[in-house]
Amino acid sequence: MTKAALPAACLFLLVVLSACGKKAPPGSEPVTAPASTAPEPADILAALPHDAQPYGLDVYTAKCASCHGDLAQGIGTNPGLMGMTRATMYQKLLDYRTAQARSGQPAIMAKAVAGMSAAELAAASIYAGE
Repeated sequence: MTKAALPAACLFLLVVLSACGKKAPPGSEPVTAPASTAPEPADILAALPHDAQPYGLDVYTAKCASCHGDLAQGIGTNPGLMGMTRATMYQKLLDYRTAQARSGQPAIMAKAVAGMSAAELAAASIYAGE
């Protein structure tokens, strides 16, 4: 067997052996987090007329940058937002707005998002999320 064929053979063998394995017993399936109940942020904006869609940079600069930084890197004890997905960020903002958030600084965030529309939350999430 040549050196080039060895990795391919190993991969083939791994696939065959894993396919031949026994099924997992009932109830041993991995537990996944419940799906978000919020729609995707892009869907919120897409439902609006184009001229009524808030611009994420404007919303982020006006409402978020003073605490989370111009580049979402965080300032002082305020956390950075980098690495958070758009959907996760949008769900967290909704949770703060409805007082369901249990971590971080819920009182400050609840006040910060209280006057924001769902479209503004979505725009900020799309801008700052990955």
